[in-house]
Amino acid sequence: MFQFTKYSEKKFLKFDKNIQTTIREKLIEIKESNNLSQLNTLKNFEPATHRLRIGDYRLILEQNGEEFLILDIGHRRDVYK
Repeated sequence: MFQFTKYSEKKFLKFDKNIQTTIREKLIEIKESNNLSQLNTLKNFEPATHRLRIGDYRLILEQNGEEFLILDIGHRRDVYK
């Protein structure tokens, strides 16, 4: 359901282990419950279509059918730049 790009995976692995665990648990929770209501749609932020808020961190996503490609991941102050 969620796949990392090489860029976003590199950024993810640079985070502290606690942050990685929190993000990983949230993605698993969404996948298991199939509750996509936590994903907010983005406007005028092509090619991204959705964002996911996890504490102070944001995942920028692109939807391809049933799959979501994680384009970027970062702190909320930096990720939209």
